[in-house]
Amino acid sequence: MVHNLIAACSIMLLAASITGCAAPQIYNKSDYNFVMRGDKDLSNTMLNGAELANVNLEDANLTNADLRNANLENANLIGAILTGANLEGANLKNAMMNGANLTWADLRRTNLTNVNLTKAKMARVNLANAILDDIHLKGASLSKADLTGTNLKNINLNGSDLLGACMNGANLENADLAGAEISWATLQKANLKKTNLAAAKLHFADLTSANLLWANIEGADMKFSCLKDAILEGAKLKGVDLNSADIRGANLFEANLEDAKMQYANLMNVNLRDANCTRINLQGANLIKADLSNANLKNANLANAAFFTTNLNGAKIDRKWEKLLEHHKVLGLDNIHWID
Repeated sequence: MVHNLIAACSIMLLAASITGCAAPQIYNKSDYNFVMRGDKDLSNTMLNGAELANVNLEDANLTNADLRNANLENANLIGAILTGANLEGANLKNAMMNGANLTWADLRRTNLTNVNLTKAKMARVNLANAILDDIHLKGASLSKADLTGTNLKNINLNGSDLLGACMNGANLENADLAGAEISWATLQKANLKKTNLAAAKLHFADLTSANLLWANIEGADMKFSCLKDAILEGAKLKGVDLNSADIRGANLFEANLEDAKMQYANLMNVNLRDANCTRINLQGANLIKADLSNANLKNANLANAAFFTTNLNGAKIDRKWEKLLEHHKVLGLDNIHWID
């Protein structure tokens, strides 16, 4: 009896080892057949792990479809509706998705290499840890999308909608975000080195500890934004609106802040050494313990600003502010270059 039981178990294990070599079919066969025969209404279909390379799904309705781990390489998804679809871990390399609707879609860990998502609707899409090499997102709507930790280096997002998007830790080095809507977005510790943010809307954006080295932020709207401990060394900030912004501890060494608006901004402990602050508006700003040594403050508005223990050694300042700065007991008062 025992020998028979052992033999039976051995046969079962052998069978399991043989069948285990082939991947089990996870997708629904009927749903797969609907795709293959060109059906357009594919909402709620089960296509988990399906082989769909080169498939034509242009304008197809894939609302809430399960496409996890599916292979959609080179697929035609132009204008497709993928609202709420689950594409986690899927392969979409070289897919055409121009104008597709991916609202609320799950694209975590998805391979989106060289995918064309121009003018796609991607509100609230989850792209955390997705592969985005050479992706095309110009004009895409990514409001409230999750782009945590993604690599978007050199990406063209000119004029895109990133309202409220989460981009903490994202790599946006040398990206083009000119004119983009990025208000209320979070970009904590994001890499924005040499990024073009000219005329972008960033009010209430959180850029805490972000790297904006040599970034172009000219004419951007950054009212009420947070740039605490951010790196802005050599950044172009001409005409930027930073009214009421929190810039405490930021590094603005040699930054160009000509014509910048910084009324009531918090600049405590900020490094503005050698910065160009010509015609800057610092009315009511907090500059306590800030370093403005050798900064150019010609024609600046310093009315009601707080300069207690601020370092102004070697700075260029209009003489009309002499009494204010004496009263605030600034450091380096004797070495200020007064402009008459």
